[in-house]
Amino acid sequence: MEAKQVHDKTVSGRALSQPGRRRFLAAACSLAPSLALAESLPQLERGGSGGPSVGSIPTEARVDRALRQFGMGFHCAQSVLEAYAADFGLDPMVARRMANALAGGSGVGGECGAVASGYLVLGLRHGSTTPAYGDVDKEAALFGRISRFVDEFKKRHGAITCRELLGVDVFTKEGLEEARRKDLFTNRCPNYIRDAITIVDSLD
Repeated sequence: MEAKQVHDKTVSGRALSQPGRRRFLAAACSLAPSLALAESLPQLERGGSGGPSVGSIPTEARVDRALRQFGMGFHCAQSVLEAYAADFGLDPMVARRMANALAGGSGVGGECGAVASGYLVLGLRHGSTTPAYGDVDKEAALFGRISRFVDEFKKRHGAITCRELLGVDVFTKEGLEEARRKDLFTNRCPNYIRDAITIVDSLD
């Protein structure tokens, strides 16, 4: 009985003072990410054996989710990776930060962000967790999927780099202005997002 009374006085919002409630809520909130991560670890480990680990969604629903994010102003890379985040217990904010580095070819003429995030998703689904060359067959299967992904994307769009797909370098002032003037982000990028997700999901 005494233990219950102490618990009630400590935890109940009615019994705590206003500063006490704030401290209690802050402590609870600070534990939430750790608890969520701990809960997701077994699921992530299962995902390491190949395939999504948490409730996967239909491809069209995933495309819609990514396009909504893109419409809110996120980069194509962020929109694609975040659309898969829940499959692997990945915090959406972490997915956004990771994928941010891939936007627009990473500023060095690299792959379109949607394509680059496609690589990450394939790695999450099919990648090995052993040291390099520790699971040769698994790595070969992963890179085989990446090769098929690139081949199909090129077949549909003729290229995989952001600069080639848009015809401008969005990391220059002139290129960004031209992309906006021609509505390239509106007219082209949604197609790259849709096809990257569609192709990735077809490779399972």
